[in-house]
Order: sequence, then structure tokens, then C-alpha cells
Amino acid sequence: HETLRELAASRTIGELYSGLSSTPYAPFITAVTPEGIHRGLSEAFAHQRDKLIRGVDKPYKAVFNLFFVAKYALVDEKTLQMHCPDPQEIFRQIDMDHIGLLKKSLLTLPVTEQRQLKKMVGSYFDLLNLYNLVKFRLLYRQSVEETLLYMLPYGERFKLEELALLCDAGTIEQLSRSVEPVLGEGFDDYETFRKVLYRYHRQQLLSVWSGYPFSIALPFSLLRLIEIEIMDLRAITEGVAFGFTGSEIMAMTVGG
Repeated sequence: HETLRELAASRTIGELYSGLSSTPYAPFITAVTPEGIHRGLSEAFAHQRDKLIRGVDKPYKAVFNLFFVAKYALVDEKTLQMHCPDPQEIFRQIDMDHIGLLKKSLLTLPVTEQRQLKKMVGSYFDLLNLYNLVKFRLLYRQSVEETLLYMLPYGERFKLEELALLCDAGTIEQLSRSVEPVLGEGFDDYETFRKVLYRYHRQQLLSVWSGYPFSIALPFSLLRLIEIEIMDLRAITEGVAFGFTGSEIMAMTVGG
């Protein structure tokens, strides 16, 4: 948190570049420009990801590749379909196919590790589904039926039946009261909602670090935590490039 806050206080990209020089990302960032920082962060993640995937056995490789590599290819695939007559339906099919492969690959793992990975992957889809629920139901005011079309058939604590009930919430405060028992805290605006969601997801990621002998869940958790940190560093880079204040930039992050 403190490091993010210090980086968010940077007044120029040069200052941000200097701040990043004491982090593990420094060797990958070779240009003092927003694009240079973004490119360096991508390379740092790819390096860490490939190093971790190289060290795991074949059945685990499939899960890592689907979650940490194929996930990004989905965005490109969707971009190609943007101008189809019904892009949302095609996007949904792309997501469903991806989740189907992910579920299948998890089933090939030993039960204990399957359980740990399902908890982490499931909480990631909880996060996406709750995002979409707020976006389509509360912000765009779509019907319950339309909103449920955007829900992905995977989750750790929020199954489709529960998501259907949550669609009854008319405001973000009402939604907060319904999900607080699971997420552990409430929220009253979109910014806080994002941070609460990510804290819940991070708790699931950290829960695999205690009480077990070494498991494949540990490198998976580590890589996902790095992915979230990089997401925050990208937000900070954008904020500094646009001349936002430190507090405005911190509002764009999920780890701060």
C-alpha cells in the first residue's frame, strides 16, 4: 500500500520511473514514457509467468495457461467480433468455452489442489459477475433477465441462483447489505465496491498460503497477486500521465 501511495504521488513520468527503479520491475522498464512503463510491466509479468509455468508438471500447465495466457487472447478474439450483428452473444459464447476448458483442466488435478485452485479461480469469477451485475443492473438499468445473460457460470461464493436474487437490489447500498456477510465489509459507492471486491479476492488468494504443505496453489496465487499489482501500476502510470492528483490516482487502484 505504502509503495503504491508513494508512486501515485509522482508528479511526472520521470519521477514515477525513478520510483519504480527500486522495484523488481525496473530491469524490464527501459524507456521513460508511459508506453515504455506499460511495455516493461507486460514483459516483467511474461517473464515471471513463463518462469513459474516452466517449473510445473503438464496437467498444471494447462490451468496456468488458460488462466494467465488464454485469458488475454480472449480480448483479441472479442475485438475481432465487435462488428458482428450480435457481438454480446458471441462474447458470451467465447467466455463459456473458456470456462468450460478451465473447469475441465481443474478436474484432472488432485482433489486438495483442485479445491484450492477452485477457491481462487471461483473468487475471480465472483468478482467479474458482481462487476457485471452492478454495471448492467444498477448503472444501465437492464432487466433481471438481460443482466443474467452476462453472468458467467462459475463462482466460489456467488452461484447463479444467488446472483439472480441479488438483481433485486435497486441501489448499490441495498446490494452492499446483501453481500456484506460474504465479502466481510460494505460499500456505498462504485470506487469502494471495487476495492472491497478485490480485498475479498485477495483473501481467497492468501488463504492457500497457510495450513498446507507446498502446493501448486502457491505459485498460482503468487502470479495472480503480481497480476493485480501490475494492474495497479498501470492505473498509476495512466493517472500520472494525465496529471491527476495522488488521491485521484489511488482511487483508480484496487490495492490502495
